[in-house]
Amino acid sequence: MLNKKKIQLLQLNNNYGNQYYFPYTVGCLQAYASTHKTIENNFNFLPFIYKRDQVNKIVDMMPDIDIFGASCYVWNWRLSLEVGRELRKRNSSVLIIFGGPHIPDNDPGFFNEFPFIDIIVHGEGELAFCNILETYQKNESFCSIPNTSYFDRKTGKIYHTPKAPRFNEINQFPSPYLEGTFRPLMESVKGVEWMAMWETNRGCPFACTFCDWGSAIASKVNDFNLDRLKKEIDWFSDNKVGFVLGADANFGIRKRDLDIARSLAKAKSANGYPHTFRVSYTKNSTEKIFGVAKVLYDAEMLKGVCLSMQSMNEETLVSIKRDNISLEVFHELQSLYNREGVPTFTELIIGLPGETYASFSIGVDKLLENGQHSQLIIYNCSVMPNAELGDPAYQNKY
Repeated sequence: MLNKKKIQLLQLNNNYGNQYYFPYTVGCLQAYASTHKTIENNFNFLPFIYKRDQVNKIVDMMPDIDIFGASCYVWNWRLSLEVGRELRKRNSSVLIIFGGPHIPDNDPGFFNEFPFIDIIVHGEGELAFCNILETYQKNESFCSIPNTSYFDRKTGKIYHTPKAPRFNEINQFPSPYLEGTFRPLMESVKGVEWMAMWETNRGCPFACTFCDWGSAIASKVNDFNLDRLKKEIDWFSDNKVGFVLGADANFGIRKRDLDIARSLAKAKSANGYPHTFRVSYTKNSTEKIFGVAKVLYDAEMLKGVCLSMQSMNEETLVSIKRDNISLEVFHELQSLYNREGVPTFTELIIGLPGETYASFSIGVDKLLENGQHSQLIIYNCSVMPNAELGDPAYQNKY
């Protein structure tokens, strides 16, 4: 019998009581990799690790593995690093791969700080992950795989491979929900209310400097097939997934998003699931967004609609490369939502370039004067590794 290499994928998310997210990101990697016969025949994916725990306990769950992959963002970055560090102490030969939005595109000192990591993946991971596994199977060097940086621990040499153009044919990536990728997890774990992250598209055409999404790619939006999306909605409903988090950067940017909202509402009406759909609407809200939001609100799938601003200061808006809707349009939208009884909220970020105490206070006053009497959500400005806000030249300027 062929001795398959063991792969352990890790995506540590927050939980809310007995509610846990499916490890969607690593599920996408496994689903796509499993379509390749070479990988299917030579590798064995172990059960996903998705629960936060003490480092030692997490590492105890993966003895004698050959390949370890972690998907990282701000909420799990430090814990994932410590898991990788401890794993290396116990297993000197394991191939350790880190990916996700928190992997810096440009950090010459990364492997000096984290020498226990072998490969980091920049940007979307499906193609690079498959390439890594196929290279591993051939026993070849990882030094030339696109969208990766590789630290050869034997020689101490570091290889940085230029980013390839974005892969636009995203419908070649299978759905981990429809492919049954999470079925073993669902059958082995009892008493969990699963939550789902869900993409209807990928990409963001905007370039807000505080965002590590748009400022990282600022390119076209690629859509997943509508038939696939409706099948995924049915899957959520059939499997009693109560909470679905839309992972789009700009839901409502497409005309078809109204159809998607209606499909979600129809599924809930028929089967009671999903209960809730939370999503980030496209940044400049219009009456088109109102139509989408009204469908979801009437189905009791959302509690309110975001009319996002981030800042009301013109100097700051130039600094962060953002255009807001005018206050006149904002006031008109507030009136429209109020007439229909749909609550709204407005987001601001405190600490952006060019903002002062006075300008921020004036901005809050303007929002109140123009009808935002429901809720203001104020976020601290966070500097993410791949946002323009994190670039040293940008920081020096501001």
